Amino acid sequence: MAIKQVKSVANIPSEELDDWGPVELPVSEQVSNLRGRIINENEDGSEAGIWECTPGTWMRQVMDAEISTFVNGHALFHPDDSETIDIKAGDTVYFDNNSKGTWEVLDTVRKAYLTFKRSS
Repeated sequence: MAIKQVKSVANIPSEELDDWGPVELPVSEQVSNLRGRIINENEDGSEAGIWECTPGTWMRQVMDAEISTFVNGHALFHPDDSETIDIKAGDTVYFDNNSKGTWEVLDTVRKAYLTFKRSS
């Protein structure tokens, strides 16, 4: 079994994360840019890592189940089928598979995440 540790995730300089480019489906003039670091990938497409996003509004693209703990920033998530979720540093959020909605990143956010396959 491999054990991997990333120290002080909240304090890693953005420049030390991989540049993943702009979000794919922006819905505001301010286009968010993504950075991150994949810590582990599995053959089924699930992965664990660190994700950072600058301010902007865009449609969620990940359709796998996901659990994330936010370590920096402030964002709103507007699910297509329920009330808006206000997310700040220290919050943990679980998205079931096929969770659709719109991200509204107010202050650059960073999270540690795990995406995984879950049957419907």
